[in-house]
Amino acid sequence: MRTILLLALLLFGASGVNAQHTLRGLVTDEHEGTPLPGANVVLDGTPTGTTTDDDGRFVLTGIPDGPQVIVVSFVGYRSARLALVFPRPSPDEPIDVALEEDEEELEEAFVAATRTGRTIADTPTRVETIGGEEIEEKIAMDPSGISMLLNESPGIVVQQTSAVSVGSAFRIQGLDGRYTQLLRDGFPLFGGLGSGLSLLQIPPLDLAQVEVIKGPASTLYGGDAIAGLINLVTKAPSEEGERTLLLNASSAAGLDAGAWISGRNERTGHTLLVTGSGQRAYDPDGDDFTNLPAVRRLTVVPTWVRYGAGTLTLSATGAVESRSGGYVPAVQDDKTGYRERNESGRLAASARYERETAGGSWIAKSSVSLYHRVVQVPDARFSGRQTASYSELTRVRELGAHQVIAGVDVRSDRFDSGDDSDARPDFAYTSAAVFGQDTWDVHERLTLEGGLRLETHSEFGTFVLPRLNVLVRPAAGLSLRAGAGLGYKAPSPFLEEAEIRAFRGVTELGPGVDAERSQGGGLDLNWSTVLGGLGVSFNQAIYATRLDHPLVPVEDGALLRFETGTGYVRSQGAETTLKLSAGDLKLFLGYVLLDADRVASGADIPLALASRHRTYTVLVWERHGKGRIGWEAYWAGSQVLPDGTETPDYLVTGIMAQWRFGPVRPFLNLENLLDTRQESLVAGAPVSPVFAPIWGPTDGFIVNAGVLVDW
Repeated sequence: MRTILLLALLLFGASGVNAQHTLRGLVTDEHEGTPLPGANVVLDGTPTGTTTDDDGRFVLTGIPDGPQVIVVSFVGYRSARLALVFPRPSPDEPIDVALEEDEEELEEAFVAATRTGRTIADTPTRVETIGGEEIEEKIAMDPSGISMLLNESPGIVVQQTSAVSVGSAFRIQGLDGRYTQLLRDGFPLFGGLGSGLSLLQIPPLDLAQVEVIKGPASTLYGGDAIAGLINLVTKAPSEEGERTLLLNASSAAGLDAGAWISGRNERTGHTLLVTGSGQRAYDPDGDDFTNLPAVRRLTVVPTWVRYGAGTLTLSATGAVESRSGGYVPAVQDDKTGYRERNESGRLAASARYERETAGGSWIAKSSVSLYHRVVQVPDARFSGRQTASYSELTRVRELGAHQVIAGVDVRSDRFDSGDDSDARPDFAYTSAAVFGQDTWDVHERLTLEGGLRLETHSEFGTFVLPRLNVLVRPAAGLSLRAGAGLGYKAPSPFLEEAEIRAFRGVTELGPGVDAERSQGGGLDLNWSTVLGGLGVSFNQAIYATRLDHPLVPVEDGALLRFETGTGYVRSQGAETTLKLSAGDLKLFLGYVLLDADRVASGADIPLALASRHRTYTVLVWERHGKGRIGWEAYWAGSQVLPDGTETPDYLVTGIMAQWRFGPVRPFLNLENLLDTRQESLVAGAPVSPVFAPIWGPTDGFIVNAGVLVDW
């Protein structure tokens, strides 16, 4: 009997040691309070786990006695680690877990530029995105355009093309802006005659995200995407309704105001963007020439969406701008002296219809863009009107492990000047193309993507543009990408060299001009993990592009024409980025190495105004849903000027702060704290000045402050 009792006690004790407990709870968004269905709840260090239901609730069983750590995670949110002791004092009491959204979780962002609708993590093409909160930060720093938004992204450089009217173009991987396609919701609405000012004329208030593809993208988007593409994705109509007011003022005598409105119901949706900017002539260095021109700009963008069997989106853009720079007395008081005037107007309309069908979808879209620009300087006047159109029909199919895209598109581009001479730079181009792409999920760790475009151009012949990309995921948090492709660019006289001289004497293309052709590719490695509570994201990319039949400027007295040059242009380099996050603190470090030159007659000639070394440093303390304070520093190494001389390096740094008080978000930005500024921009008399090439900042230290109001 005593033996039986002892055995029973031992069995009872053993069952106590191996007691199993249950934990119930609710997982919600910390700021919205909404449930998060599908969140993972795991007993740390074990395979024991569960997921939340549609109401965000979970039941986790099989928890042993003693101190335990419960890990709660959800895509796009920071994981929570709960230290609990079992048995709990109130074992039946459920726990509430509120997760904070993690804006660094960009791998889960869906991208439209690749046409596949996949997340970045699942896309073989290397895509970078600039998300909503980072866009809001740049709005606070410069609400008038997207120049700063792009210039502070590694591998993209915004090049100022005019000393007094601050025209600009952007370069990817050292190649001129004409080799990058700029899209708005997939429509090529900017370029040609307007490319020199378009960055300054695109307000960022309605942007949801910016997608950047660095490297050949001509297979899907045609000839302008040799170096890559930038797709500006606008906000969709909101069921809750969204209304935002922007007011901003700067110490450089600039004012900005804007409003963004959206709403929708079951049948229709709408958005409206209205922005206006004003800038007085600004001369901080006292040389009597404007570092910032006098500007007046108005932009209106209405959009209407119809939901049903398919989704129809109609959008229009209207923008007018007056820009005047030069000798300050001439600009302000109409005195005698050099004055450069830019008058421009843009009107664009687009339509997109998408309908889901069995196994895929059909997408039809079309746009037309009208752009008029007048450039007036004392000894010349340039005027012209550009009309461009774009139409496309695309079929997307899911065929097992394959996602297949096939489409056709037709484009036209016409320029008419007010010049009746035989040397006028008028042209009229049309092109038609068929294209296809197959994204094949060979294995959960391997995805292949191949594409082919056949395009015929009315002036420059037929082009075959293949592309191949590979994505390998050998381990969790680690991915490798490789890609290569061909591209071409139809010649145009509206290049940076023409913009710099305000189009004075720009003539038709030279005889025998050929299309520029390219071969390019790259490799990149991306690794992300969490080390002791420190979030780590590392990316290393290398790339190379060769451009044959380069278009080069040739000066003939007072005239400027472009001809096909000898040799080729070569751009190669590497980009390294590291992101660290710990709680509310985030650090971003970036380094870009660029080796870009033109190879001709056995000599390597470095490309002008292309820094070999650049670094990017951003430190941000951010309380999600409340506000942020950030410090930024950007260093550019020396550059080679067109005459072969080298510039000094320079450093630009600034501080930005924004905080939310209910519906009101005031912000303050201290830009270029060190007052870094290129010296000796202008030489000569006020009536006939000579301007130096622009290689650095020209406007110096500027403070701007304002407010975003949701109502």
